[in-house]
Amino acid sequence: MPRSKSKRSMYTPPKPPKPKASPRWLPIVGLAVIGIGIVLIILSYLVPDLFPAAARNWVLVGGFVLMAGGLLLLSQWR
Repeated sequence: MPRSKSKRSMYTPPKPPKPKASPRWLPIVGLAVIGIGIVLIILSYLVPDLFPAAARNWVLVGGFVLMAGGLLLLSQWR
């Protein structure tokens, strides 16, 4: 008995390509950037005379920006 046309040509979608592995430096740099941000924030509270009074708030903002940048780097880690 002949096969029907619908069973003769079944579509099989191509397999998605595997993502490339991340470079080895990516998690190291990401964790280092987060660590530098944490150290900046802790130093601004523990040693208040280390930074001028006008720049203390910007040091805190810089610490949080560094931590967020480290998280963005680590989000690209595969």
